[in-house]
Amino acid sequence: MSALAGRTAVVTGGGRGIGAATARALTSLGARVTVFARSAAEVERIVSEGSAALAVAGDVSRGEDVARLFESHLRALGPCDVLVNNAGVLERGLAEQLSPEAFRRVLEVNLTGAFLCARAAIPAMKARRRGRIVNVASISGTIGTAEGSAYNASKWGLIGLTKCLAEELRPHGVQCLAVSPGSVDTEMLRRTPFAPEMGPEEVARVIAWCAGEAPDAMNGANVEVFG
Repeated sequence: MSALAGRTAVVTGGGRGIGAATARALTSLGARVTVFARSAAEVERIVSEGSAALAVAGDVSRGEDVARLFESHLRALGPCDVLVNNAGVLERGLAEQLSPEAFRRVLEVNLTGAFLCARAAIPAMKARRRGRIVNVASISGTIGTAEGSAYNASKWGLIGLTKCLAEELRPHGVQCLAVSPGSVDTEMLRRTPFAPEMGPEEVARVIAWCAGEAPDAMNGANVEVFG
């Protein structure tokens, strides 16, 4: 039996790309999944396909939306056992040309959003002494690329957040890991000059493994998936 059978999971950015593929992977392993994204139509489609149990629309950078997400998940499916922080946005541009508003928006979604979701999920995980948080980072969280200052900074920060949460949660039986893909065939990648090296489903399988099968000794690890 899968380690995820009967568990519940929240996947942010779950309406397309890696998030939708992750919802499908977790559901196939017996988890009951809530998908969350700004587009209600996208997450409702994932539910209608049978790839998730609940759709909630909102913005991970808004605290009130995150609170509503976890309240809805609790009412419909029970306490959250697995949180996959996948929501992300991209703004590219030379540093001297990128607006401060665009830079802040990337950090608000990619980094602060993950913090807000983890903050909402942690108390119930600690109370039950079990849970997994998987943060979807990127190869961009370990390198620098031209015109990537906002996105790369957010992913470097997300890996750091992962390692801090791992240490805080270690005494409570809760693990936090990061998964760092290379170039994945998604709408976001098509806005860059990089060619795809893998599909969303390949990354989703790694995320699902981290959520269920990865040993506790991997707490705080950054799992690189570069194709």
